[in-house]
Amino acid sequence: MAKKKSSKMKDTENKIKLSYENYIIGLFLTFSLVIGAYLRSWSLRFGIMMSYDTYYFLREASYYLTGGLPKIDPMAPTVVRYFLEEDVQGVPILTSFISRITGIDLLQVHMGLPIVLGLISSIIIFFIVLFVWKNKYLAVISAFFLAIMPAFIYRTTGGFMEKDTLGAPFFLICLLLAVLIIREKNIKFMAIYGILSVLSIYLYANSYGNFFFIPIIIGMYVILQPLVAIEEKKKALSLKDRLMGDLSTWILLLSGIIGLVLSLVLLPPYQNDPLRIELSLMGLAFGALMHLTRAFVKNKTYYLGALFAWSALLLATAYFVLGYNILSFLLLSDVHGISGQGQAMTFIDVIDKFYVFPILAVIGVIYVIYQIKNKTSPNENLFFLGSFLFTAFMAYQMLRNAFFFAIPLAIFAALGIIGIYEFSQKYLDSKKALALATIVLIAFSGISFYNSNDYKTSLVPHLTDNWLTALLWLDGNTPQDEVVCNWWDYGYWIQTVGNRRTISDGMRTGMGPWISGYSELLASSDSTALQRLLSMEEAAYTQTGNRFTMKHVIVDQSLLIKTGVLNSVIQRNVFSTAYFYFRGTSKNGATTTYVYESGDTRLYLVTDDKVTYCYIEQGNQRYGVSNFVVENPQGKNFVYENIQYDLQSIAQIIYLTPQNAIMIPPTLKDTLFARLIIYETDLKNFELEYDNGYVKIYKILR
Repeated sequence: MAKKKSSKMKDTENKIKLSYENYIIGLFLTFSLVIGAYLRSWSLRFGIMMSYDTYYFLREASYYLTGGLPKIDPMAPTVVRYFLEEDVQGVPILTSFISRITGIDLLQVHMGLPIVLGLISSIIIFFIVLFVWKNKYLAVISAFFLAIMPAFIYRTTGGFMEKDTLGAPFFLICLLLAVLIIREKNIKFMAIYGILSVLSIYLYANSYGNFFFIPIIIGMYVILQPLVAIEEKKKALSLKDRLMGDLSTWILLLSGIIGLVLSLVLLPPYQNDPLRIELSLMGLAFGALMHLTRAFVKNKTYYLGALFAWSALLLATAYFVLGYNILSFLLLSDVHGISGQGQAMTFIDVIDKFYVFPILAVIGVIYVIYQIKNKTSPNENLFFLGSFLFTAFMAYQMLRNAFFFAIPLAIFAALGIIGIYEFSQKYLDSKKALALATIVLIAFSGISFYNSNDYKTSLVPHLTDNWLTALLWLDGNTPQDEVVCNWWDYGYWIQTVGNRRTISDGMRTGMGPWISGYSELLASSDSTALQRLLSMEEAAYTQTGNRFTMKHVIVDQSLLIKTGVLNSVIQRNVFSTAYFYFRGTSKNGATTTYVYESGDTRLYLVTDDKVTYCYIEQGNQRYGVSNFVVENPQGKNFVYENIQYDLQSIAQIIYLTPQNAIMIPPTLKDTLFARLIIYETDLKNFELEYDNGYVKIYKILR
């Protein structure tokens, strides 16, 4: 139910109210947006989009712009991929529309729009916080924190036009509409907000698959709200009045349910994978059940007992009737995949994405719990506390969700500043409390901005110059109907920039045989490789009816450090490498020494006019390297084999490049993994046609 602004919050505002307050707030908000734009614009200097999936959305948008989206993806011949069934279309529809009505080049839209969406999110969060807590300082601090939060910068930086990027403003709008419903007393306005909420959930669903966060947050709020409600003496109510309960709660629940059902009915991707919607509907249904239950229990103790009882029954029903092991899903989620962003979050990730903000957020959580305990806007505080805890859990489960956790984290970090101010007033006068809170704000903001300014320089395109030149060569020197044999990471690049079809890409639905097939190809030898290629081509024909012959295979040096993934997709340990980082060179007359390092182990490549040799130093021991290969971007690599030393030699093979040195076991020497990437020699069925020292394109001879 809507609550009047608390006297304590009014006192807080009055105590920190300054002359020309609105001008100060406006300047601070403008400053936040300028800083946010600065941190997100650094990547624009490359003129290349970030990541991998962004190129898929660019290609989809180009179809919308030039005649319409094909029914089946023409660039994925190994699967029958229906565009509308495979993925939601919010990003390509929006970007192609903007390009069409403004005349701005589509690529430039994809480069600049993420920055705009990031800044819009900061503006929206300002108004949400201002509406909920009625504190301009809290609102502008929240906007500033979101603007400089590394996790939020990551997917709103220039060139990172992803589904998450578009989903963030809808996430915020849905939060705002939910609070409007909670606070509203007028039934007509409540209904309008409910309709807008349904529409927002649907648009959110057509932007990104984690739209189900909103219904689950609503369900959590409805379930827990009776525990924080101000208890009043029970009046004699009719059965109808008891069942109706709080009308705003029913509108919240109905907007979530209708939004989910609408998304399920109108958006084909969710028809093929309805699990998230089904679980969300179960959560909302459970919320409705608990809302009914509250009308028939005497007090909070009885309600808590009913909550435990119904929860046990729900879990049992889900497991024995529907086959959902909800506890296992929550505690041991199987959503993790081979993508780095699909992994569970580690402590290092927390530091990388959030830096010191969690420290302030913990204080903010304590402050909000204190507010709830003191009946200060308990409903609104509970709703946002639920959003904070749920998104934190989802970020822990999957690193990619850190982007959405950044939103409530920014709010609670700002609440931490206000909490420091209010808590310190118990021991200090108002001016000293304000000074303390200001010092903490300046200190945390300063070190956070310094960290984010450094973080932005790590946001460089995965599509490097080496890859770009290779793709341009591919586009200009291979047949138009070419199907490239490739590792899945690079599929979207090859399709969009190289304009060639691929056996696999980042969509990964139905891609298992081709991802593992490529790994099996690298594990095979030159003599068995053609049979491996033929089996993949026949499998594609059997599944899709597409008959094609692969004529080129593309590899790059990064595969040498992806051994864990290469092994996992073929479910056996074939590939193994260790690597050294290049540290520099030294010269002594005609002798040049290249130094590489890994921990306390050093690797030296020594060359002069007469001899080239390589050795390793570990502690006080020195070992010769009998077999090593030096990368030569201008031609065939320099291969040194069976070099004799007057000291003990290692059996491993070392591959040296300007960036690093890779150690591989001798068992991999005759695999295509080593022959295509490292040796470039002794190949009867493959001919090196392009080599820039990092990316290599081979013609398949048959």
